Amino acid sequence: MKNLPSYTLKASAAILLMSAANLALAANKPGDDLPYFNAQRTTAQPTVEVADFTGKSQQQLATYLAEQPREQAPQNIINSFKVAVENNRKIAPEYTAMMEQQAVIRGVPVEQLFAEASMIDWAVNQQIIKSMQQQQAVKDMNGCTTVAFNNGIVGQTNDLAIAALSANTTIVKTDDVIFLPTDGAHFQGMGKHVGIVINFLGVTAGEDGLGRSNLVSTDAIFAAATGAKSIQDFITTIEGYTSITPLNFTLADDQGNHAAIRIHADGMELLSGNERGIGHANHTEQFKQTMLDNMGSFKANQAFFNTFAREQAVFSFLDYSPELSVESMQWLFNKKPINLSKYQGKDFVTVEAMVFDVKNGCAYVSGDNPRFTSYSKTCF
Repeated sequence: MKNLPSYTLKASAAILLMSAANLALAANKPGDDLPYFNAQRTTAQPTVEVADFTGKSQQQLATYLAEQPREQAPQNIINSFKVAVENNRKIAPEYTAMMEQQAVIRGVPVEQLFAEASMIDWAVNQQIIKSMQQQQAVKDMNGCTTVAFNNGIVGQTNDLAIAALSANTTIVKTDDVIFLPTDGAHFQGMGKHVGIVINFLGVTAGEDGLGRSNLVSTDAIFAAATGAKSIQDFITTIEGYTSITPLNFTLADDQGNHAAIRIHADGMELLSGNERGIGHANHTEQFKQTMLDNMGSFKANQAFFNTFAREQAVFSFLDYSPELSVESMQWLFNKKPINLSKYQGKDFVTVEAMVFDVKNGCAYVSGDNPRFTSYSKTCF
């Protein structure tokens, strides 16, 4: 055998070492600490399940959703949502009727289902309030980075505690709506004209809406958007109503409009992006300025889950990206600091991502952090 040059042997050894390192990284499981810039692990869910109700009745959809697991709501929260039933009927009548059918199947009052669909935001908000009072770190955060382009594309990374990662991400498809069912209810999704995703804001963004006469449930807000003809139609429908905690909804429609809309007890805020799109993370401008003034950029981002850096990354992307497409949004969701993986014990990670292309009628959803799996495509 001919002797190989020494530099060839060194290169081969380097390749072997790199391969061994990659195999070791790939052996990591969900929940393991991972390298910040080269995170690799096994996937929790390689493909997303599709519950196809095209051509089926509202009763069949209600029956399916009635079987889904959900958060448990205490009685005082359920009682507060009695007022939301008629409010929900005003902003999303068909969806409210379907939830009433589901309530009959489950043998519970419909306000219980609306309370359960909004419960996760309330629970996280209470934990933040308690942590702030006791000056402790937040144990379980509930975040997201949302992005909307000026061509009918909107999406988000769904960022939660690692315990929220599951192997049962499902998309529901009907004749008119594609959405993710959470707690047996309507969450992120798209209709024939409008797509909508969500950011958690919480106590730093204003008063909560519990106990107010204009309360609507989170799922009804989603249903109002996916049933709207445009973003402006959605704004007109929900104006004057409030959510259980301050929330941001980011939207795109098939006419090229995009918006981030904060809903809370103090009113509704319509945020301005730029002509190419908008991004939103888990803060208001006032909270951001206060934290940056007190802590500086690096410490503030470390303390608050990169919320300021994630939003800045979106606007930087809008400034330089030569194209705004489904592929470019998926690329963005794979990049730091937007993509969150378990690092140095920080339990706040991207558990799934979704992109809704309203103009072309297709949804792209990953059942895990998109760094570790691919997107499943579902179209009308």
